[in-house]
Amino acid sequence: MASENGFTIVDDALQKATEMLQDYGMPKDDAHIALLIRLWNVVPQEVVKVAELLNEDNEIFSRINKNDLADERLTG
Repeated sequence: MASENGFTIVDDALQKATEMLQDYGMPKDDAHIALLIRLWNVVPQEVVKVAELLNEDNEIFSRINKNDLADERLTG
């Protein structure tokens, strides 16, 4: 599987989860917070630390994220 397809699958899953939480009456921001907290608690701490390190690297961040989000982070 190409990494771009993997990102699309992850993006779609997160969007679907957010929409499902909103269907139950949760505001979008709260849904994002709930998903993030849940991921922190189900992903092994060692993996979380690696992800945090990779997220801090602007080159990796821009490759993983869409151009508009990456551009905003680099200029903002």
